[in-house]
Amino acid sequence: MANDDPNAVTGDLARLRDWWANRRGDRERSIAWILDPADDDEARRAVDRAIDSGATLIALHIDGDDSASRAVIAFVANVPATDVVEQRPGTTDHAWMEAVAEVRDLLEPFRGVSPEDDGVDSAAHALPAPGIPAAKAHAAQAAITSAAQRETAIIFDGLAAHAGAALVSTADSRAQEWMLPATSSTDPAIREAQILLDIEPATHFGTNGGNATSLRAVLSLLDVVDPA
Repeated sequence: MANDDPNAVTGDLARLRDWWANRRGDRERSIAWILDPADDDEARRAVDRAIDSGATLIALHIDGDDSASRAVIAFVANVPATDVVEQRPGTTDHAWMEAVAEVRDLLEPFRGVSPEDDGVDSAAHALPAPGIPAAKAHAAQAAITSAAQRETAIIFDGLAAHAGAALVSTADSRAQEWMLPATSSTDPAIREAQILLDIEPATHFGTNGGNATSLRAVLSLLDVVDPA
């Protein structure tokens, strides 16, 4: 199967092939993984180290089912807390309402701030979450922004990574050219982030897992459309 045959692949594979071809130029594919950086500075350093070492594609995974990331997405997408909290099978109405209330409480101080204002950035820093700081979303924002500034493609997955991508969309529209969600998701917060980004994900697995399986699968699909 010739890689340059337009009839060789269709659908998600064809879109993934074209997305990567438009960003790689004449560079070889060299993938660097960045997993759960602790904060903004660590994320920037990780991206810079990867690119300085020759990476032409970043695989970013930052997850964590934290209310802060959900609140960031709800805030930037301007949707209610009920739209970003899933009531999974077996979850009682009371437990779901408590989770919604936690996100709603985080949003309350910032509902008067326009998502286009600089307040979005400070809001993400200020959002508290017991045991899980909102720094996860900001670390993702820093990683995506740094990769885009160095014109390096970045494929991402995970709730916090999507919260960071949502923040990026408010600050630098050019960065969207370089980022790609790995897959669609059944998580309502991730769905809202992807609607906001208006970027069709690389695949449509519709996952709801907290690991990087979907991202690994997408990178494997690159081997199909862009054999190393």
